[in-house]
Amino acid sequence: MTAAGNQPTMQTVLDNLTGLALNLRNTNDATRMRMSEISTMGVAGLVKLGFGSAPNPDNPGGVSDAQYIFNLYGYLNTNAGVYYGTVQQGGTGGTGASTFNFDSALSAVWAGK
Repeated sequence: MTAAGNQPTMQTVLDNLTGLALNLRNTNDATRMRMSEISTMGVAGLVKLGFGSAPNPDNPGGVSDAQYIFNLYGYLNTNAGVYYGTVQQGGTGGTGASTFNFDSALSAVWAGK
């Protein structure tokens, strides 16, 4: 039986590794930039943009739409913090957590990009 689809080669495995590492870096860079904007404007600024300020029972915890958007950006920013080694990751129950700079560790496979 012949395998369907393109079979991996050493080059495709390396190319995929580079592509994924670059995408991860670029996503985390974009997250930090957007969070900078959002944290500067705060929930009040999001309300001025048109996000609701009234509690919304459809949102987790019943928070306003503006607060919910702010919270979601915060979740993304926490992940970026783990990536850049500024937020602890790992461990259980608050023990054994450490920081690790995934950005630096993965830079070896960026192929100069």
